[in-house]
Parts: sequence; structure tokens; C-alpha cells
Amino acid sequence: MEIENMFYIHEKDWHELQAWASLAYEEDKNEISGLMTAVPDKEGRFKLSDVEILKQENGGTSTELDAEAVAEYKMKYAMKYKDKRLKFVWWHSHHTMAAFWSGTDLNEINAWKNSSFSLALVINLKEEYKFRVSIWNANGLPLEEHIDTSLEIIRGAKPKITNKMKTLYKELCEDSHPNYKGSSIKHYRHNKSWVGGYQANLLTKSNLDIESYKDVKNSIESLIDDFMSETLPWKQFKEGIKELRKECKTNKYDFTVKEVNVTKNQALLALQSIMPEEFFEFDNNGLKYRYESYNDNYYGGWG
Repeated sequence: MEIENMFYIHEKDWHELQAWASLAYEEDKNEISGLMTAVPDKEGRFKLSDVEILKQENGGTSTELDAEAVAEYKMKYAMKYKDKRLKFVWWHSHHTMAAFWSGTDLNEINAWKNSSFSLALVINLKEEYKFRVSIWNANGLPLEEHIDTSLEIIRGAKPKITNKMKTLYKELCEDSHPNYKGSSIKHYRHNKSWVGGYQANLLTKSNLDIESYKDVKNSIESLIDDFMSETLPWKQFKEGIKELRKECKTNKYDFTVKEVNVTKNQALLALQSIMPEEFFEFDNNGLKYRYESYNDNYYGGWG
């Protein structure tokens, strides 16, 4: 069987995904994410269903599921189906943006690496999508291949946003947007839980200045998220990057932040695919390699 014929979803489940995406955008202008199951049928095809949102924190261009909630979902459906071939699908929305794999999305896909393959789906409000099969291992051979393929939608009735969905959304989805009205970048970082220049859960400092690096990197990521979701004006975005660059120089870090020398439209296009660490400049290539190795080791997942 060709891979493009292996996966399908009933329209009821497809429109439930669209309803969640619409609700998150209408309420908070945010992305939203969740999990689905991919259950093999008698023909060897995988049916995608069991759409759920879980406890999560969302922004305009980011969404992060709670690890404990993910584990509970996986256990719940593993016990329901009792099929070793069962797979889980990480799905999320891009609301008004195109359906594409951002740098953050690729990190999340890598976090689901396992002994066979994993599945990921991104949708937008135009009902565009990308569906990815990531092959990690085949018959004991370590292979890595990412295939964007088709997902057959079996048509049926179209559900609407229900009161139950609205209640669940308010219960499970935390909005990460700060309030920018009259705020400075200092106030912005305070709203993002920065205390005394460092975040509470920083790693122990090593011979690399990981604490400061992570501090600056997460600030860049937050600035990008809120600029891309149109909750942070272009001028404040540039001022925020400029202030981070000044902080690096003032504290004599062995890295700094690149200047923003592009137009707003150029930035909007570029920021769809680049990652926060690409904003950094280092004193030498050796330091660059060591910090980039830290980035590779930092991202984790649930398997």
C-alpha cells in the first residue's frame, strides 16, 4: 500500500479540529494543540480519531501541551484499544497563517522520536493542512525520514463549536500573552516570569553561560511569538531585540544578539521558518558549536 493511501479521518473529527482552531482564535488569537489516535483497521490503514485538547499554554505562534496530560491521554487510549500498532498524532493549529512546519514544530516532531514512526498534523482556518509521517526506525535499522503525505477526509456532517467545547477551552487552555498597553520591554519580560534577569527553572551554570543564554533565547522566542501573533507591535519587537543586544554587550556575554536590519514584511516572512537561536552571534566558531550542541540536547519529549 502506498503511504499516501494509509491514513484517513472522518469529517466529524476533521471539523472538530477546525472548531477547536476557530475557538482558540476567536477567544485569544492563539494557536491550540492536542492529540489524536491513529488506529489500524482490517485493511492496514490508519484511522485518525479521538480528538482531544489537553491542558496547555498557548500563544499566537506557539502551543505547549502539559507532559502529565499527554501521558494520561496515551495511557487512556492504550488501555482502550490494546493494540501495539496504535500511534498517537500530535496536532496543532496555525489559525490565519499558512500550514507549514515552523522551527518550533520541527523540535516538537523530533521530541516524539521512537522505535518506529510518529505522526504530526498542522491545520489552519482555511482547512489547509500538512500531515507528516516521521520514520525513525525500520526493522531495527535506524532510519530517519520525514514524509509529508495526504490525509483522506471521509465526508459527513459538520459539527459546530459547542458550549461544552467552550467550557473545556477555558478550563484547559492558558493564554501566554502579556498585556502590552503602555508597557516597556522590562515589564514585558516580567510578565513572562523573568525575575532578576533569570527564569526560575534555569539549568545549573557550567563553563558555558547557559543561564544567560537560555534567558536571552527564551526572551527572543517570546518576542517572536507575540510579534507573529500581532500582539506585539513591530516597533516594540525591534526595541526588544535591541535591548537584548545591549544586555549581552553590557554583561560581556560570549554571545550577542544580531541587529534587526529588515523591513516588517521581510521579518514576517523570515520568522515563519527560522529559530530563536539563529538570532545569536558568538565570539568564535568554537563557542557557537558548543552552544548549538546545548540546543540539540535541550529539547525533550514523550516518545
